[in-house]
Amino acid sequence: MTSRIKCRGRKSRFLIGAVILSVSLPLGAARAQDADVVGRVNGQEITADDLSIAEQMYSQQLSQMPEDAKRSVLVDALIELRVVADAARAANVAEQDAYRRQLAFFEAQTLRSLFLEQRVAAAVTDAAVRAAYDEQAAKTPPVLERRIRHILLRSESDALEVIEALKGGRAFTELAQERSADEVSKANGGDLGFVAEGQVVPEIDAAAAQLQPGEFTQTPVASAFGFHVVLLEETRNRPAPAFDAIAPQIRQALEASEERRIISDLRGAAKVEKLVPDVTPPEAEDGHEH
Repeated sequence: MTSRIKCRGRKSRFLIGAVILSVSLPLGAARAQDADVVGRVNGQEITADDLSIAEQMYSQQLSQMPEDAKRSVLVDALIELRVVADAARAANVAEQDAYRRQLAFFEAQTLRSLFLEQRVAAAVTDAAVRAAYDEQAAKTPPVLERRIRHILLRSESDALEVIEALKGGRAFTELAQERSADEVSKANGGDLGFVAEGQVVPEIDAAAAQLQPGEFTQTPVASAFGFHVVLLEETRNRPAPAFDAIAPQIRQALEASEERRIISDLRGAAKVEKLVPDVTPPEAEDGHEH
């Protein structure tokens, strides 16, 4: 295998070899269309299907590589694979027990992978993902959010001046832009966005809880940062995350659950004898003291 690909060990190299060799055309079979042929070794064709399998195996390692470079690297790897496989056949490696044992193992591994992939795909449909989303959204308790604006002043007298200006008809957003000491929110008219309880300074939380939408505090609200004038714009129940945003995570969780269920059912129906003791593996070291 070409050195430009970092293999995942002997098992990965052998698995690719077994897959590639198993899909190679037998002697006398119809030849692939020229457009599907990406290389030849001693007259044996390497096809686009071979390339596709290799690309799946190395998708993570080659993910940042441009498509033309990725294609070139993979074809080199397949050529090298075929050259060495031909040499192995000539040396009668295919007649060795070690070859047959490994081939049987990887055949079982491939059968397992394809079987679970197909059964899981049949069970975890788009409709199943949507149903799981709807069920979870229905179970999630509503969270009250308030859209709050505030103006931060350095002194209580400055805050009182702002409150009088608001009573006189000045716009809250204009006063925030002119007077607020909060450099982050002042450009947006003091807007803190929609926040749930506990997401802002406790004193602002408590003041906003006493207001109706459209009302502002009639007295300065003191905090460790200074004095605030708070406006409650509106309230709402926090919307559920958009389906498209979390559908991939839902699908992944459903697929993992379905795979576990299938394996559990199959093991339950099989006559299994484990002739070694059950031992819980040690937890992986994460580098932190607990």
